Amino acid sequence: MSHQPIGQDSGETVAVVSHGLLTSMTVVSAGTRTLWEHWADLTPEKRDVLFERVLAHASVVTEGLRELIQGLPEQGK
Repeated sequence: MSHQPIGQDSGETVAVVSHGLLTSMTVVSAGTRTLWEHWADLTPEKRDVLFERVLAHASVVTEGLRELIQGLPEQGK
């Protein structure tokens, strides 16, 4: 698969990717804040679920940024 630098990509694709990354960062931020502020009120099972969501979305952001750095796949390839 061929990649192109982000600067050559369409604004629409950049907007979609940015929205996805922002959504995942919102989950990371909200989950972390919830754990911080409500730790004692949460059952261990609920803590585990929140940690899993935070870690999953942090991975999405990491992978998304890695792809942006390497360049996005060319459309239609």
